[in-house]
Amino acid sequence: MRYARWRALTAGLVLALWMGVSATSADAQTRRGDRWQFSIPINFTFSQTIDGEGESFADVNNDIGWGFAFGYNFNEKFYLGGEVTWIRAGYDATIPYDDDGDQNPDGTTRIGGTLDASSFQAVGQYNFLEGSLLTPFVRANLGGTYTDSNIASGPPVGSCWWHPWWGYICNSWIPTYDRTSFSFGGGIGVRADVSRSFFLELSYNGLWVDFADSTPGFDGIRLNVGWLF
Repeated sequence: MRYARWRALTAGLVLALWMGVSATSADAQTRRGDRWQFSIPINFTFSQTIDGEGESFADVNNDIGWGFAFGYNFNEKFYLGGEVTWIRAGYDATIPYDDDGDQNPDGTTRIGGTLDASSFQAVGQYNFLEGSLLTPFVRANLGGTYTDSNIASGPPVGSCWWHPWWGYICNSWIPTYDRTSFSFGGGIGVRADVSRSFFLELSYNGLWVDFADSTPGFDGIRLNVGWLF
């Protein structure tokens, strides 16, 4: 699996290089400095096993997520901004159970489901080259990640109320196990300023989420499609 990831990264970086070199319409004097940028990151996250307490664990499938990013290029090299990303991935969990309450597992059961995760991150990026169509870069990020297992934590609950436009409404929902955790990460990649207003970035990234009892890492490949203004 590791070799497959590195092959995918190498192929992606070669693709980014080709896009930059073949962009004959690009201005050789493209400038990022003193300009805002908006982008849509598309993330392919690799599968990962999350270890929990009592020898429980969950195998999270690989999947594709996306988001929004916005920030400011203080000069040709330094970018600071923020981003929000989402992903919805399937998982299979192995859960030990304790029938007699002696805090020793009596067996295990397997469950499958789909988790929802969203991350809110502050991002800093350093581009190595000035005024260049192509530049390698490194990035670092930190913030929080909200994870919802979509596993019911109790019976359905509901209420009724009077809406100012829709009148009397009743609704119910099922509470689930969820949490918001501190997260941090980084990445390395290549940026192609295809024109003065459009850029592409391809990078390999990692994100670590602090679940208190463990800090699993999730890595993947990102294509970032953006605009300068």
